[in-house]
Amino acid sequence: MQDMFSLEGRTALVTGGSRGIGFSIAQAFIAAGARVVITARGEEQLQAAARELGVNAIARRCDNTDPTDIARAVESAWELAPIDILVNNAGISPYYKRAEYVTVADWDSVIDVNLRGSFFCATEVAKRMFESGRAGSIINISSVGGSTPLERLNVYGVSKAGLDHMTRILALEWADRNVRVNGIAPGWTETDFTGDLFASRWGEKLRADIPLGRLATSSDIAGAAVYLASDASSYVTGSLIVVDGGRGLR
Repeated sequence: MQDMFSLEGRTALVTGGSRGIGFSIAQAFIAAGARVVITARGEEQLQAAARELGVNAIARRCDNTDPTDIARAVESAWELAPIDILVNNAGISPYYKRAEYVTVADWDSVIDVNLRGSFFCATEVAKRMFESGRAGSIINISSVGGSTPLERLNVYGVSKAGLDHMTRILALEWADRNVRVNGIAPGWTETDFTGDLFASRWGEKLRADIPLGRLATSSDIAGAAVYLASDASSYVTGSLIVVDGGRGLR
């Protein structure tokens, strides 16, 4: 049974892999036996993350807002080794404001990374999987905000709702090519992005509303990713795993 979760001999591409959830997923994949290519926009932090991950990690800079840059990064990663697993983790949520104050630039910046970038990264990897006849697993990192309205995170929520439906569409289109597409919807998760929020009085209220009594860690999300990447989930496609400590039950 344990071997079902092995990623021995497989190569994964993890976008936004230099920190937070992406970094933890890369760590978990390596621990399960995979080689990992991580991408991010910040070159210095990206290279530092690859060094920390060790000899089974390689860094490739990529701007997820630019489909041309995505194609270049995927091609570069594929030349190192054919990709078996893609994790679309790159995402941003920089705007915490009411909808009437959202600008066109705000909208474009979030949608371009979270939705458009994930779509073109998935298609670039999938086309190569098809050409090589390889089975594959594509994992989109969504959010509970894709199904539950979160105030002042409006554009972020829209982008994740789109990502959830994209997951289902691609799963249906690519099932006959043996490429599985699934998603993970984390709840409130402690990362370097959310430290200030959870240290505030509002953060205390959010924590108190979670039935399991704690925030998620990046490792909690990584465990679900290993499952979806491995043969343990070989009959799972088009699914969304919610990892929220039971918060959605309330």
